[in-house]
Amino acid sequence: MKAKLLALVTLASLFVLNGCNGIGDKDTLLARIDGEKVYQEDYALLLKNEGGQLNTFKNQFLYDNLYSKAALSAKAVEEYPQLEDEWKAFYADLDIRVLTMVYQRYYISENMTYSDAELRQFYDANRSMFPEDSTGDFLMVRPLVASCYYASKNAEAFASYLKDTLKLENPTAEDSMKAKKSFAAIRRGALQEEFSTGILEKYKIGIQEIPQVDPKAYYNRHQDQFMTAPGYELYHVQADSAKLATLLSTTPTLEQFKSMAVANSKNAKTAKDSGYVGHVKKDFALPYGIGIVPDLASALEGKEPGFVTPVLKSTDNICHIFYLAGIDVARLKPYDRVDVGIANGLKDGSFFDVDTSVVLITRAGEPVFTEADMVRFNETFVRRVMNRSLHDRIVSMLAENFAYAEAAKEAHLNHSWEYRALVRQSRRDYLSEHYVQKKISGENIPEDTLKALYDHVGSPIHAGYDYEKAKDDLRKVAAFPANMYKYEYYMGYRLLYKDLTYEQSIPKIYFRRAEEFQKLLSDRLAAEAYSKATVHLYDTGVTEYKPTMIASILMARADSLYQAGKKSAAYNEYRKVMYAYAENDSLFEHVAYEMAQIESENENFLDAEGDYNAFYNMWPNSPNAEKAMFSRGFMLNENLGMNDKALEVLEAFLQKYPNSELKESAQWLVDNIKSNGKLADDLMKKIEAEE
Repeated sequence: MKAKLLALVTLASLFVLNGCNGIGDKDTLLARIDGEKVYQEDYALLLKNEGGQLNTFKNQFLYDNLYSKAALSAKAVEEYPQLEDEWKAFYADLDIRVLTMVYQRYYISENMTYSDAELRQFYDANRSMFPEDSTGDFLMVRPLVASCYYASKNAEAFASYLKDTLKLENPTAEDSMKAKKSFAAIRRGALQEEFSTGILEKYKIGIQEIPQVDPKAYYNRHQDQFMTAPGYELYHVQADSAKLATLLSTTPTLEQFKSMAVANSKNAKTAKDSGYVGHVKKDFALPYGIGIVPDLASALEGKEPGFVTPVLKSTDNICHIFYLAGIDVARLKPYDRVDVGIANGLKDGSFFDVDTSVVLITRAGEPVFTEADMVRFNETFVRRVMNRSLHDRIVSMLAENFAYAEAAKEAHLNHSWEYRALVRQSRRDYLSEHYVQKKISGENIPEDTLKALYDHVGSPIHAGYDYEKAKDDLRKVAAFPANMYKYEYYMGYRLLYKDLTYEQSIPKIYFRRAEEFQKLLSDRLAAEAYSKATVHLYDTGVTEYKPTMIASILMARADSLYQAGKKSAAYNEYRKVMYAYAENDSLFEHVAYEMAQIESENENFLDAEGDYNAFYNMWPNSPNAEKAMFSRGFMLNENLGMNDKALEVLEAFLQKYPNSELKESAQWLVDNIKSNGKLADDLMKKIEAEE
């Protein structure tokens, strides 16, 4: 770390500097990290949301949840200054929701409309009432304090509640505390209902009627919804994957493909007609028992007649290849065929259209939310196809948010510590998450690379997207480390990616591994940002947490665990390096071999065999490739009983490494497999005879 820990004052003295309780009009500084400020109130908010329980030590909790995000936020603004303006635009739609949360949760539900100051005063004067408060922190028991304070301020009503409702004449201290909670719960419910009833009228928030839409006008504006389904004219061959692969060695003409179908297709219904499937609609089930072929549409997207698909599987796991003989383009349906359906759709809300200039919500008669705002809000927060029902629910919710935001401001809650902490938390989350996304989004990947990927796999995340719509998905998939794709493909060859080419496996691998990769890369970026930042921590009662997601630290810990015999723990550390530093070829190669060795030593032979296969295929010139290949062949024979595959691997080994020290062992294994184990039996008999 560039800066040494700067301990100016203790946290206790900071409380004194900021008033009697440290939680109030002023915020108490915990840390400065490259200009980003972290406050005691930020920690208090997180701790409240955790229920006052820490699953880690406090210094790690602070790093994981506050300091690392502050470091990433500082790095984000430094590298991408525009993110600050983007955050402000994002928060403009979020502010009323934050104010609503502060009002409903903290002001009503927790505080029961009492101020922090009067609750704190009651807490300090009655500490003996809260023996379960082991934290010694007022904020952790503030709802309970509010309950007891309410009971004390309404002593007569509470006494009647004890006697008449609960039938308690001489309650124990425990019974009395339970009664205060239930007594206050009734009040909380009443407060919530009281404040929600008529809140729109109270704060002059109006929901505006949406203009009716003419069916013909809707038809003209949304012709894309009334197109015939596009389709294809197809021929096919149905056979096992190995047979189909041989047929794909060259690109056939239509006549050649028809001959292939007659000679090879196992689908008798189409084989007698030269493999003809007919005119089929996109994403519909195919006739003649073929059924649904999930990847067919993406394989054909953007292709010209004469194209032959790779091997594709139907949902019943039967393999096919298809010849694209023609394209049936989508055509607009005449209005008189759809007019009744449009009218009904507009009536029931399934068809919905609002001009972006339409005002949806007003405050004191002035517009505060339009359909243009709704479009932006949906794109940012909801991300769903809009219909009338969803639209009405969102408008109703936001209108209530506008009202609660006014109520919060009226109660000065926009100056409360909870509000300030929530705004800071939202900003750090936004900046840190968008910084990581920029690092993995592949912004600078060339257009021809994206087009080539699309030609191979179609839209890898959202099936059916055309190239332009799929660009963001393609960038993410193209930016995913090649080492991760190759390693996963070779490791999972037996089941996960069986019968798939490397290119075909890419979307599946991305879906399986992207989340873990992003999490560990995010941890790495945060650790690196924090380690290079200028850090000042002001709480001398908490030692600084040193982040561990640094390659040298992870490797040292993994090696140490391995040497200590804690192999599974070592494996997990090596795996972190693999994911977080996947672009580093030398590190990836090193940990891949160590992980294979650990799996072998732990007798996880199925995984180890895949790991060794990945290793020598990815790094054929590595000094460890020879050992990896032999180990795999031995394991396939000795531990897994997969003798055909073992023979294939060992014979390839002998050809690749004719001068290997392991040559004799490999040859013996080959001869033993070919003898159906007779060599091993004879050897055992000889050993037993000698004994």
